[in-house]
Order: sequence, then C-alpha cells, then structure tokens
Amino acid sequence: MHNSLSQVSRLAIVPVLMLLNGLGGCVEATETKAPPQVTIDRGANTRLTLNEVSGGEFLFRTDEAGQYDPAIQLGTDVDIRVRGMVASVQVKQRFKNPASDWAHAVYAFPLPETAAVNAMQIEVGNRVIVGEIREKEAARKEFELAKAAGKKAALVEQRRANLFTSSVANIPPGEEILVTLTYLQKVEFGHGRFSLRFPTTITPRYMPGSALLPSEGKAVTSAEGWATATDEVPDAQFISPFLEPNLATSARPMNPLSVHADIDPGLPLAEISSAYHDIHVERNSGRYTVELVGDVFADRDFELVWKPTQSQAPQAAMFMEEKGGEAYAMLMVVPPQLESTAGPIPREVVFIVDRSGSMSGVSLTQAKAAVTNAIGQLRPIDTFNIIQFDDNAQALFDVAQPAIAPRLSQARGFVNRMDAGGGTEMQGALMMALDPAYEVSPNVLRQVIFITDGSVGNEEAMFQLIGSRLGSNRLFTVGIGSAPNSYFMRKAAEFGRGSFTYIGDINEVEHKVTELFASIAQPALRDIELQWPGPAEAYPFPVHDLYRGQPLLITAKLKDMRGTLQVKGRGPAVDWAQSLNIAAYSRGQAHNEGIAALWARDKIEHLEDELIVSGDEAAAKAGILELALDHQLMSRYTSFIAVEKVASRPTGDDPKTKNVTNLRPKGQGPQAFAYPQTATTGPMSLLLGFMALLLSVVLWQLRRRHFVWGAL
Repeated sequence: MHNSLSQVSRLAIVPVLMLLNGLGGCVEATETKAPPQVTIDRGANTRLTLNEVSGGEFLFRTDEAGQYDPAIQLGTDVDIRVRGMVASVQVKQRFKNPASDWAHAVYAFPLPETAAVNAMQIEVGNRVIVGEIREKEAARKEFELAKAAGKKAALVEQRRANLFTSSVANIPPGEEILVTLTYLQKVEFGHGRFSLRFPTTITPRYMPGSALLPSEGKAVTSAEGWATATDEVPDAQFISPFLEPNLATSARPMNPLSVHADIDPGLPLAEISSAYHDIHVERNSGRYTVELVGDVFADRDFELVWKPTQSQAPQAAMFMEEKGGEAYAMLMVVPPQLESTAGPIPREVVFIVDRSGSMSGVSLTQAKAAVTNAIGQLRPIDTFNIIQFDDNAQALFDVAQPAIAPRLSQARGFVNRMDAGGGTEMQGALMMALDPAYEVSPNVLRQVIFITDGSVGNEEAMFQLIGSRLGSNRLFTVGIGSAPNSYFMRKAAEFGRGSFTYIGDINEVEHKVTELFASIAQPALRDIELQWPGPAEAYPFPVHDLYRGQPLLITAKLKDMRGTLQVKGRGPAVDWAQSLNIAAYSRGQAHNEGIAALWARDKIEHLEDELIVSGDEAAAKAGILELALDHQLMSRYTSFIAVEKVASRPTGDDPKTKNVTNLRPKGQGPQAFAYPQTATTGPMSLLLGFMALLLSVVLWQLRRRHFVWGAL
C-alpha cells in the first residue's frame, strides 16, 4: 500500500506542475514520500520522465510528451574582506542549466539593507563582461532586447533595500553563467563587539490589500513570484520568490553556500565566533581567516562577531578617503556610560508579538521565550501590556497593568497559548500600541517592543504609520527567526527612535533580552550635535538618540581634512562632549576605499526616508539618480546590466524562463511554507480550486482501490 500511495502521489504532482507552469512559468512540487531513488545516468539528455522524478523535484514541462526539464541549479560563494570598520563583499552566484534546452533564469535574493552595491560582472566560459550602471527602465529595455536577440546577458535590480533580483538570459544547455556582485558595508559595533551579517534566504512576505485588476492597467500575474499585485503592494510579484519545499541535506544538496572572510580589525581580539554556523578560524599576524565548516546551504543568515580585548575596546575612530577632489569621512564615537543621579524611572512597556503564519516553528518559540523572559525583568513600578496579532490584533489588557505577580501570571498564560497562523496585518497592532489619544505621565517612559520577523511587503506604509503616531513613545524592534526582514526591522526602529535586536536562536533569548532591557532603561545620549570645522554634509541626519552600548556612526562629505570636530550630547544627568582632531585621523588614511560610496549610500537612504514622509517622488528620484549614477551604485532607480557583444543562441530556439527557488528558512514550520495569505486573485483561486479537486480525485481513487482490495 505504501508504494501504491507513493506512486499515486507522484503521478498527482504532474498535472499541478503543468498547471503552475502554464500560469507562471515555474512550479514547486509538494513534498511526497517516494520510492527509494535509483541513480540514472542520462548523459547529455537531462530531461526527466515520471519514473525518474523524486519527491519534491522542481520541474518544467517540455514540448515532448512525458518529458520534463529540471530547474536551474544555483551555488553561492561569498568572499568578505574587512579592514577596520569597512567590509568589502564579493558575492558569486553560479547559474547552471542542467537541461537540454536553452534557458533564462530569475533569482530573487537578499543582501544587507545597508549594502552599497557598486560593481557587477558576468563570466561566460573564459569571457568576462563588466556590468554598467543604468537608469532602471533603460537597463530593463536593454536586457529584454539582448534576451530576444539570443545574447547572454544579466540584469540585477533592487526591489527593496535588502531584496534584489538577478535575471540571466540565454544560458546554454549544460553550461554555467557566473554573476558576481560587489558591495561595501559598514561593520556594526555595539555592546563592545563588532558584527557583520550576510542574509542567504527570504521569509515569504505577507501582501496586504486588494488585488489589482487588468482594467486598472497593472499586471496581476507574473512569472517572477507566487504573489499578485495589490493596491498596497503593487510590486508583489517581484518580492515573492518561490521556496523549495524540501530541506537541503548532504545527500540532497540545494543552493550550496560557501563563505570566506579575511578580517583585519586593526586591534587585538578576545574572540571571533558565529552563532548560527560552524566556522574554522586561523590567526596570522593580527589578521583572521574564517571559513564555513561542512556542507552549508543558503537557509539562514550568516553572522560573524568579533570582540576586542577589553583594554583595546575603541572609544573613537575615524576613517578617511579622498576621491574626485572631495574628502569623505566615517566617524565612530562610543560615548561613556553616563549614569543618572536620579532613582529608577518607571516604564510602561507594550509588547507587540507577531503570531502570523510566517512565525510558525522556531520563530514563535523564540518570540514566546523572549516575551516571557522580558516580563520577568519588569519591576513593580512598571506597567505593561501584550498585543498579539495575525489577521487581527488582540490585547491582553484593556489598559496597561502593574507588573505584579497576578498580572504577570496572566501574561505568561496568554503567551503560552499563542500559536501561529493567518496573515501579517501589522497595522492594527501598531495603531493600538501607538494610540495618540492614550496618555501617560510625563515621568513615565513608554516603550513599545515589537517582536516579529518583519515579513510584509508594504514596509513603507508601516514606516509612515510609525512616524506619524510615535509621539513621545519609543519603538524597539526584535528580529526573530533565521531569515528576518532586516530592512523592516532596522527602519521601523529608526522611525520609532529606538533600536533593533536580532534573536536567531533560542539560546540567545535570555542574553539578548537582558541586554536590550539594560540598554533601553533610559537613553544614554540625546540631542546630539556635530560641529564640523567647515562645511560638511553628514548622515544620518538628524542624529537619533543613543542607548547604552550603542556607538555614534556617521559618514560625512567634507571640504578638507583639517580642524577639530566637536561632538556634543545630553546625558541622563550631565552634558557630554568630545573633540576629535580630523587631521590626526586623516594622516595616512586617504586611501580607505569605500568611504565615499558608503556616504553616498547613506545620503540615498536619507532621501528615501524623506520620500516616505513627504510622498514627493519626483524630488527624491532626481537626487537619488544623480548620486547613484555619480557613485555607480544600485538603487531603487538604477540597475546593473551586462550584455555580450554577439548573439550565441541559435535562431529558432525558444528558451523558457525558470525561477530559481530560495530555500525555506531553517526551522520554519509548514504554516510558514504555505505562502502568506494575501488578496484573493482569479488565477490563484483557480489554482487552489484545481489542486483541491485533484486531491479529492486522488483520495477517492485510493479509497476505491482499498475497497476493491478489501473485497478480494
């Protein structure tokens, strides 16, 4: 009976494959129990028959009856070079076409939200084609023309600050095209340690709103992704890449990942570690080489942390670069711990907990542990409340309650009963927590701690909501899971004038929640001012409040490298100031490559923030385009394009576009893999209805077969 069930299940996959391929050009098969696999050497013919299909195989139909094409294979190699506070990262994506026909590939992938992507090239055999930055629409037109003409080409576009798409045209049968991206990134520093994070996969985003109809002049279906355009997320199809339903294993490798890091921190280290991966570290003359250990797949963020010896912990650092006759600087200042002479300040703490479908599995376990740990750190002088949300928001109490034993016991029970399901409708929960009509005493700190994976497609609408309703509140975000939406986490905290924290493993909960509560007890430094010796353009602007353990990190464009910079701020009890001699820091530092690009990236982010607040896209677009083209950077209005000079695909071939799947984030449950609920669409309803009908037929056949066998 097991073999019969497996065979019927495998056969049932095929019509679904064909329907999905007809609707969107790609498909993910449902995971099934298949008979033991038999290795078949197909030689040059890479097409599959049904007898060669294993459970969950990703296939495309062909024009030959009973023959199917395997998907494009992907491999990613990451090379990280850290010098002081700047990381230069090279990402190589290998697209191999195992099929017997020419193919196009589309792959949506994450990068750090602060990355300044400044170079791209493709390699075809022994040829290297250097990419060029273009205005986005012009780059897309050039790519489509090259694609139609049979030329090998690659286009890399930014969809969100942390989400990009590689489109590769005309990959020959059995061959490989290598796309290389280079970006610059600031190294993070906080709580006495440096860190760098590289995202590898994507948690499916929830797409709120109503489906756009063809009559509205918008495309509602696309081969790019599983979602369709809505009035709140008009580009939903481009930010909803398909996921591979099966887990990668050594026996069945998928999307393999390699990471090599060369760390030159410029000061002695006490330790270097990675919380989510096994690494091998070698030290040589103050530099550190880091490699991943074992078979690693792109199913969770890679994070590298290094901690200086206590005596060498930095208090200030400045890095300079001269480029095009201009001077650029990156400044880091670590303010001292300024303690208040007053007694403890009472707080009202509101926890917002995301319990939507994308949080299923370890993410919700981590979130519940974080809240439980946090309420245990509240003091009797504090009040608190908990809001949980999926499609709807629900508060534990009508108003915040004292943090006393009976109320804390109610809260623990409320948290324990949380389960994952439904959509990620953040708006209701945020409006409830940031109600302008709600008042607290001026002597009370009101802090909102938002615990989520950030998996929504309408990020900018949420930033507008936070900024417009914040008032005297402060919003702190806690990113949960192995692949959170870091763009949402960081920017929501910035608009909320708070800070953000990542929790990627259950073992981190106690330490990171304790650290968070210690840091937000009160701002360490407010009303920060920078007084440059001459004209300067510095970002972020204005400078946000700093909390315990946070440094001030600024990029600036200067007229010269002379004079003294004055940094001032207001502490809990006394004012604080520090002077930095720019000339002393600039000696011998004029060749710190990347500072100019990082400054340009920060200014672009500043212009994007103004766009979110004002809605004036025309003004923002002009400024962003000028910066991106001058500094050769990827942006929401610019893309990288590389095209070979002559056509290589034979006339008459008609390649199919194949989406390259991302791996399901490590630890996510089946509810997360069921793509988030979104606006109802005709094609999706048809698809779901067909699949339900198909399943009914399969089950009826099984019951009928069981009845006949029972009668015999």
